[in-house]
Amino acid sequence: MAQRNLKILIAGGGIGGITALLALRQRGIEAELFEQAAAFTQVGAGLQVSGNATRILRRLGLGDALARVAYYPEGRDYRAWDTGDRLYYTPLGERAEARFGAPYYTAHRADLLDVLLGGLGRQGFRLGARIERFDQDADHVTLTLADGSTATGDILIGADGIHSTVRGQMFGKELPRYTGNVAWRGLLPAERVAHLDVAKVTGVWMGPNRSIVQYYVAAGRTFNWIGISRSEQPARESWLAEGRVEDALAEYSGWHDTIRTIIAATPKLLRQALYDREPLPDWRAGRVVLLGDAAHPMMPFYAQGAAQSIEDAYVLAGCLAANSADPVAGLGRYVELRQPRTAWMQDLSRREEELYQMNDATAIAERNARMRTNRIPESATFPPEQERLYGYDAEAVLTTGASLGAR
Repeated sequence: MAQRNLKILIAGGGIGGITALLALRQRGIEAELFEQAAAFTQVGAGLQVSGNATRILRRLGLGDALARVAYYPEGRDYRAWDTGDRLYYTPLGERAEARFGAPYYTAHRADLLDVLLGGLGRQGFRLGARIERFDQDADHVTLTLADGSTATGDILIGADGIHSTVRGQMFGKELPRYTGNVAWRGLLPAERVAHLDVAKVTGVWMGPNRSIVQYYVAAGRTFNWIGISRSEQPARESWLAEGRVEDALAEYSGWHDTIRTIIAATPKLLRQALYDREPLPDWRAGRVVLLGDAAHPMMPFYAQGAAQSIEDAYVLAGCLAANSADPVAGLGRYVELRQPRTAWMQDLSRREEELYQMNDATAIAERNARMRTNRIPESATFPPEQERLYGYDAEAVLTTGASLGAR
């Protein structure tokens, strides 16, 4: 078949959707993004941008912009909830960058979105564009928007999140699974924790039925924490769902003074339910395909939601570029390359919840004994899961045709 020009439609203006637009544009493919909000929503809190994602952002020309707004932690420090004793340590910073060939950052979601939007410019998207439905035939897919207007292209990418409208039409409406956990999220000025001598690390505190992860964002100006707690009563699933400091302190009663001081110093708290879904056997329906949380929402214990969306976007763009004469075949190749890795990541994130939040005293003692073999920063090594996760090179996957990091 002869090569031809493609037109790609993208539903959703989050991290995955915007990255897909940038990656397609870099490969010379026309794309248009449709976001239902009147503006790109710069909400949220901290997130971690591991080397598997920063490698891609560098290839998209965003490395310098990201470095200016992110934080560069030296390591990941796992501690006991009550005593604060270090149980485990894995290197980040220069050692991780040398090992995996790309930096590991922590950042505010709004800052990462700003970096992506800076690469996007002022074209290629429509705001206030709520999708009502899609229709497809053998050659095209057409979107119908809430205002009655339509848009037609060769492929539709559903990057519209865990409550994806596109996914619902593809596979039927299905409620996501409540994971049995709620998340407390807080941001506070870095000077409020200066007296605590909080290390320049991603801190992980593990306790019975709950955990806390903490790190700096905004180039070190802001301190971010997320506390995850098992709860039979789900909270609202919204970036606007506020919680009360006194309730968070009650939730983390008996925890180390460092944790309780950080919670008490937080000016505003969010309390949100955490949901995920079972892995799908396929992400396609004809000329329509899913990426990111629309395809594989996962628990946050490996901090890979944003990173996996970025990987999806880059690999999908590459597969479409390599199959411009038969884009449906390109979708098949994308799913073949990406689905095993994200299913592994979903499962790993669920298993990590039990590792962090187990409550059986014997199991905790056994876990702690295992973990203490890797707690000296100078000699700490990267566990196999991190080797597989952070060493993933999306460009190499496209070049070799092998799903590296998915095995």
